[in-house]
Amino acid sequence: MTFRLLAGLAALTLVASCATLSEEECLQGNWREIGQRDGQAGRTASFIAEHAKACEKAGVVPNQSLWEQGRQAGLPAYCTPAKVYGEGRSGRSLSPVCPSAQLPALQLANDRGRAWYRLTNEINGINSEISHLQNQIVKESDEDKRALYLANIRSLESRIRLLELRRVTEGGL
Repeated sequence: MTFRLLAGLAALTLVASCATLSEEECLQGNWREIGQRDGQAGRTASFIAEHAKACEKAGVVPNQSLWEQGRQAGLPAYCTPAKVYGEGRSGRSLSPVCPSAQLPALQLANDRGRAWYRLTNEINGINSEISHLQNQIVKESDEDKRALYLANIRSLESRIRLLELRRVTEGGL
């Protein structure tokens, strides 16, 4: 199993084990504010169920009406090209919470952010390959093999320059 896959699985497990709210937040019950934060994060209306699950141990039931008022107030902050571009740059898709009239521009911004994310990951992977080859050069005593590793590094560096150019043209806002 590769390191990336293991790291991804560990991160997914960590996120899945986290409650959406602390016990203190549940007990304070500022549901309008919590809803506003959720709206700003692009959470759908069904996300209240996650809060209900998180607050169950504290014996608190979320105030769905106040939470939804807050969420609706927060959604305009999420439904902007800059915000959804940033979501894409983090590898996240556009959440289905924005008005349909805005969707074409928002989807384009999110797609550009996701392109930047994919290209950055590809660049990072190539940089890892380059590091590996550099380590091989240090260990290798055969001059022909060292020259081959160096040629591979130069080829990979050229690939990175092309990907960086694509990242600017395809992944910029």
